[in-house]
Amino acid sequence: MNLTSGPSRITLPPAPPKPPSRRTPSPRIARLAADCSATEFWETVARRTPLVEEAGDGERRVTFLWRSIAATAVHVTVNRVTYDLDDSRMERVPGTDVWYAAFRLPADWRGSYTVLETDAAGSSPLSGTESRWAMRTIREEGSTDPRNPRRIRTHSGRLASVAELDTASPRAAPAHGPSPRAQRLVTPTGRPVWLSPPPDADGTPRPLVVVLDGEVWHASGYAAASADRLAESGTIRAPYLALVETGGTSPRRMADLSIDGAMSEEVVTTLLPWLRDRVPVSADPRDVVLTGESLGGLTALKTAFDHPESVGAALSQSASLWQADLLDRAATAGPVRLFLTVGVFEPTLLEPHRRLREALAERPPTMAYREFQGGHDMAWWRGLWEDGITDLLGGGRPSAAIQRSPQR
Repeated sequence: MNLTSGPSRITLPPAPPKPPSRRTPSPRIARLAADCSATEFWETVARRTPLVEEAGDGERRVTFLWRSIAATAVHVTVNRVTYDLDDSRMERVPGTDVWYAAFRLPADWRGSYTVLETDAAGSSPLSGTESRWAMRTIREEGSTDPRNPRRIRTHSGRLASVAELDTASPRAAPAHGPSPRAQRLVTPTGRPVWLSPPPDADGTPRPLVVVLDGEVWHASGYAAASADRLAESGTIRAPYLALVETGGTSPRRMADLSIDGAMSEEVVTTLLPWLRDRVPVSADPRDVVLTGESLGGLTALKTAFDHPESVGAALSQSASLWQADLLDRAATAGPVRLFLTVGVFEPTLLEPHRRLREALAERPPTMAYREFQGGHDMAWWRGLWEDGITDLLGGGRPSAAIQRSPQR
């Protein structure tokens, strides 16, 4: 990756003020030199990482670890916890191969992370890069934690490790790659779509879930695994899944999914009629759910607000409301159903979501709203996608529900 040219290619939201650092000393690591050798440490204390300890006030001390004798510098990027190189820089226990960084985090926190080991030549480009791009570089070029089996496939398609504290909500159903029922098709606009029928498809009309960033959800198998499990248990009415490619981290995705992008019109005027010609989709617009995260979440909301006659439900996660808060659209919104989520660790998005929630509280949309202890992160989006599909396609219609994490 060309580190220095990155910021000119990617449009980023306005940088929020940097919150107070969550870095904290780690007495447990400080005792390492006195209590045991580094070899003993890796074979006993650090067989499973990160290390988690009580820290008081409903928080935990979470210590991320890396083993290297040759590295000049080691950085860990923890989603929306490390904001710059100072936050991410791991310390070395003198005379050992132990590198560490400790943070105080809420007991219900969950987040993804990767670790990047560099030499002197590799550290220099990072130090001269805008902070958010530096964190992105570490995240996308870094490695997973070999002592942590929990992993997630990110929106960039890469694997990241997941740290999950003891009171975080349960994880989603396991997934083992693409659904064998998924068929890759190409729409009239040339866009790839993976179309997956329900296991018991019998020709009767079914709900339809259209998933933006479908290449991510298809390759990982996350959407199909969740839909299959929920349908098998009788929790939801088994849907057709249409996983729509939107370009990953490419400029095309930004153009298509921005507030003035063409994706909403493409979904309504091209994609939905094309899908209805191929599979029996319910005629009730409330049975058509559009899901997305980040820019995809913005597009899902915009489409439901602008075209309730076609898309009657939206599952929006961490929507890019830094582009537009959608308050004007909310003021005239029709009777659509919404499931909205946002992370408490997303300062640029949290307040716009709260304003939108308040604007929608007295409007026709039926809304479920969740705030979670985490950041802009598939580690949360995956499980909340399952919750949202349950809410929107469950046996009964959802009740308006607002769930918030405690203010911290």
